[in-house]
Formats: sequence, structure tokens, C-alpha cells
Amino acid sequence: MKIGLSFLGLGKYKMANYYWVSAKQENMEYKTTLFPETLPVFFNVSKLLLLVTKKVAMGSNCRELQRRMGAMLKLVEIPDGKNEAELWEIFSLVATAIPPQSEIVIDITHAFRSLPLIVFNVASYLRRVKNVKVERIIYGNWEAHDPNFDPPRAPVIDLTSMLDLQDWLHGIDAFQRRGEAEELAASLSRTQGQIWREAPSSAGSAGLPQKLKYTAAQLEKFSEALRLLRPLAAFEASQKLNDLLKTVQEEARRWAKPFADVLQNISEEIDPLYIEQPAILSPAHLKAQIVLIRYYLEKDLVVQAVLLAREWLISYLIWRQKKQERWREYKDVRFIAGKELNQAAAKQRSEETTLPLWYNKFPESRELADLWNGLSSLRNDVAHCAMNTQTSSTSKIRDGIKKITARLENLVQNLH
Repeated sequence: MKIGLSFLGLGKYKMANYYWVSAKQENMEYKTTLFPETLPVFFNVSKLLLLVTKKVAMGSNCRELQRRMGAMLKLVEIPDGKNEAELWEIFSLVATAIPPQSEIVIDITHAFRSLPLIVFNVASYLRRVKNVKVERIIYGNWEAHDPNFDPPRAPVIDLTSMLDLQDWLHGIDAFQRRGEAEELAASLSRTQGQIWREAPSSAGSAGLPQKLKYTAAQLEKFSEALRLLRPLAAFEASQKLNDLLKTVQEEARRWAKPFADVLQNISEEIDPLYIEQPAILSPAHLKAQIVLIRYYLEKDLVVQAVLLAREWLISYLIWRQKKQERWREYKDVRFIAGKELNQAAAKQRSEETTLPLWYNKFPESRELADLWNGLSSLRNDVAHCAMNTQTSSTSKIRDGIKKITARLENLVQNLH
């Protein structure tokens, strides 16, 4: 069932011939003094919830609309909205009146004072919490009427994009704060899909967005690689994404303005992750992984930072031993490097151990051993989910990996 949500006041509304162009490019018109009456005609709603104050409910406008619309119309009495408590009550009444997973059309033509602002916030809440589909938010714009007609013709304005803006903002915020691209990618894909659906069939594809959906897919690949600790995939995705962002700017400025406004920020954020040959272990690769660890810390992705830092130390040792040709082989290379780091770390703890050959060869050996002790402790604390009686506080884990990362950065300063 599609539900209309509308408002009414006490004013003397003038007769107008409201017109609307549907998604199928159909020209629709309706003559009335009471705009909520157009919703069943223009948007095929089968039920109309009319939000009115007690005074409005007793007025002539409301009685006339009830007469015209009959059982389709249901009144929802709201307070005047004179203070914060009443505004929150209006919010609650509207949110409660809409069932979960329903489809709604919101009309703010006769909404009074701050009600339109409340409506936009309620609509955003309903979409996220109740999985409600907001098909349209519309406004019968009497102020833009054409007096050369009798009755004057007045356009119906589609304000839904203002609600979409909140989705854009949520998506951009999630990506910039945590590297999560799902919402941003959804907005990009939805925008291209909607534009193509609403374009006249005779128009062809010329001038329509072509790259927004592909950009969305690349954003999601980059985000998934980040969050699932796939640094090589993240490096590859960042390169593709950065190249793509340079070519999608024109489309974004025309069709996805909120995305266009942050394109430069996103590009600058992922550009340091660019590496020409991500599958080859080299000083450039080790430096890029340090950048990625810093990226995790900036997004407060502490677990990812801890786990990658531990693997980074193994990769560093492999490179120092000139075994980089097989650096990703676990059994013959990475396992042995980890075992040797354990031996060196035991020496730092004054335990009996057999030292690896490189321990007395590399000047940074004691630092590597000490770092491995610290990373092993952090890794175990995180990986075992505090399921023991001797666990570190979250702040200690966060501070610990930040300090260790600074020491890892010192190791790569002189790499060449």
C-alpha cells in the first residue's frame, strides 16, 4: 500500500490547476483549492494521512477535504510545535503513523512553520530505521503560478533530491571516517539507475551518466579490500579508482553533485596508496604498507592496523634477508621468518633460545625483536577477544599500535 502524508492549515487556499510530469513523462493536471487532494491522482496513493492541529481539524478546510476524500483520509492530530517538546512529539507521531516497509509520498505544500524541516528528518529516519521507501517529497508551488490561465496553473515541485542529499552525506561521512563505501556506492548506483529509468526512450544514451555505477563498484572493491585486510588488492583497487576518479568528474558535477564536491578529497586520500607493482616486495611496497597502517589508524580501524603491522614486520625481515622472490609463501618463507622473530624476541625477554643468523648481522635486530614482542602481545590481545583474565584496555591497545607504527616508520626511512 502506498501512503500519502500531508498537512493542512487554516488559510484560504486559492483554486489552482496543479500540473505534474510523471516518471513516464506523462503530463498530469488537477484543479483544486486543497493540494492533498492531488496525491491519489498524481501518485496513486491509496491512503492519505493528514497531519493537523486540533484547531485545523475543526476548521472548514479539513471538513471539506474529508468530504471530498472520504474513507481514504485519516486525520493524525499533532501539537502546534511551539517548543522543542512539541516538535519531538510531532516527530514521534509521524514516525509511529507509518508502518515498517511501506511506501510513502510526502506533501509539504500546506505545512506550517518548521514542519517541513521535521518532515525531512522523519523521512530520513523512516528510511533507515523502518525500511520505508520514500517515493517522493513534493510541494505544490502556488507562488510560481501562471495567472494567464483560469484557474492559474501551478507546478508541483519534486524535493526528493533534498532527502537523497542526506544519503549522500551519510555515505561520504562513512567513507571518510571509516573507509566504508557501501552507502556512497549505493547513492552512485541509484543515481545512474534512476536517471536512465526516467530518461525518454527516444533520447538514447547520449548525455546520460555512464561511469557512476562502475565508480561505485570500484569504491566497494577498494573498501572491501581495506576492511578485510587485503593490502595487495587495496593497492590495485586504489590505482584503478584514482584513475577513474579523474575521468568521472564531469559526470559527477552534472549528475552527482555531492560526490563531485568530495572527489578531490577522496583522490588525495587514496593517492598515497598507489604503487606500480603491488605484488613485488620492495622498499616502495613496504613504505606503501606503512601508509596503509596509518590509514587504518586515522579511520580508527585498530584491529586491521595491529594485524597488518605484524605481517609487515615479517615482510620487512624477508626483504632484509633478500628472500623477496617468494615472500608470500607461508610454509617455506613467512613461517620461518616468524619463527626467527620469535627466537629473537625470546632473547629480548632473557630466555634461552637459538638466535637466528641475522641477529648479529643486522644493526636493527634488537629493535625488530622488541617490536615483535610488542606486536605479538597486541595481536594476541585482539585475536583472542579478551577471553582471558589479563587483557589490555582498549585505550592501551590503541596507544600501543600508534607507538609501534611510529617505530616501523623509522625502519623504512632509509630503505632504498
